[in-house]
Amino acid sequence: MKIFHLRASNFYGGPERQLHWHARKAKGTEYEIILGSYTEQGKSPEFLDIASSDGIETNLFKVKSAYDSGAVRQIHQYIVEKRIEIVCTHDYRSHFLTCWATRNLRRNGKVRWIAFSRGWTSDTLRVKVYTMLEKFLVRFADHIVAVSQAQRERLRRLLIPADKISVVFNSVDAGSLAKIEGENLRTRYNFPQKSVILISAGRFSREKGQGILVEAMKKAVVLDTRLRLVLYGDGPELESVRMRVKSFKLEDKILLPGFEKNLLSHLKGADILVNPSLSEGLPNIVLEAMALGVPVVATAVGGVPEIITDGTEGRLVPPRDAGRLVEAILELAQSQQKAGTLAEAARRRVEREFSFESQLSALMTIYRKFASKTMVAGS
Repeated sequence: MKIFHLRASNFYGGPERQLHWHARKAKGTEYEIILGSYTEQGKSPEFLDIASSDGIETNLFKVKSAYDSGAVRQIHQYIVEKRIEIVCTHDYRSHFLTCWATRNLRRNGKVRWIAFSRGWTSDTLRVKVYTMLEKFLVRFADHIVAVSQAQRERLRRLLIPADKISVVFNSVDAGSLAKIEGENLRTRYNFPQKSVILISAGRFSREKGQGILVEAMKKAVVLDTRLRLVLYGDGPELESVRMRVKSFKLEDKILLPGFEKNLLSHLKGADILVNPSLSEGLPNIVLEAMALGVPVVATAVGGVPEIITDGTEGRLVPPRDAGRLVEAILELAQSQQKAGTLAEAARRRVEREFSFESQLSALMTIYRKFASKTMVAGS
C-alpha cells in the first residue's frame, strides 16, 4: 500500500526529520512511504536528497514557480501512475496543489487526502494570506492530522467536525540522538570556560519571540555574567533582532550565526534550550532537547504544555513575559542539580511517550481506515 507525503521545503529541519524518520520506521510494514517535494530554484530540496540516500523512495516535481499550474497535472499523473492510495500534505502549498490534483480522483474514491496541521504563523501580510488559505483548504481534506491537542482545538474553532481530526504527536528517535556528539560551543564561539550557554533555534519571525528573549538576556546577564546566548536561524526579523542586540551592547553575550546545518550537535553542546515562542504547534526542537538531556525553558503556548509539565520536565513561562523568562533561566543556570533533575525526567518522558514507534502505530491506524475506504469505493 503506497502512501505519498508531499512537503514544500528547501532544507532539512524538524518537520522534514519527522517525515524522514517516519518513512524509515515504516520499512518492512505493509505501507510503503514515498516522500515528495518540488524543485527550489532548479535544485532538489535537501531533505529529499537525505531521504533518498537513506534508501527511501522520493519524487521531485519540477516546477517553474511556487504555484505553477503544471504541478497540478504532475501530481495527478504521479498518483495515477504509482497507484497511490493516500496523499498526505504538510503545508499550504501542498494542500492547495493536492486539493486540485485529486478532486476527481477523490470524488471517484480512487485516492484519499490527509492534511497535516502543524500550526500557523502570521508575521507578514503574505504569511497571513497563506495561513488563511490553509485554514480554508484543510476543510476539503478527507481527514486532518493535528500535531497537538492545542492545534486540534484551533481546527475545531474553524467548525471542522471533531471526528475529522486525529492528534498524532511529533516524535523523536532517542536512541539515535544519544549517539550524537555535542559540539564544544565554548571553543567554537570563544566563550569563557565557565560560561552557561543558552541556545534558541528557529525562523526569525515575530511569533518566535527572539526579541523578547534578547530583552530577557539584557536583564539576566546583569544578574549572572556567565550567561551566553546563541540564536540560530534566519528569517525576516533577523536584522531587527541583530540591531536590538547591538543597541543593548550585548554583541559579546549574544551571537546570531544564522542557519546551522548540524543543529542537533550544537543543541547537545548547550547547557539550556530556550524556546520563547508566542505561538507553536508542537516544537521539534523542544522534543529533541528533551531527548538529548538538555534542560528546557519554554513558553507555555500551543502543544508545549502537552509535553512538559512545569517544574517536572522543564520550566514553562507565560509568553511575552521577559521577567518570568529571566527567573526561569536563572533558576536552571544557577542550579545544576535542578537542571539535571528536570532534564532526566524529560528524557524519560520522551522515550516513554514520543517515540517514532508510537507515532507509526497511530498513523498506521489512520492509513488503514482510509485505505479501506479507498478500496471499497474503488471496487
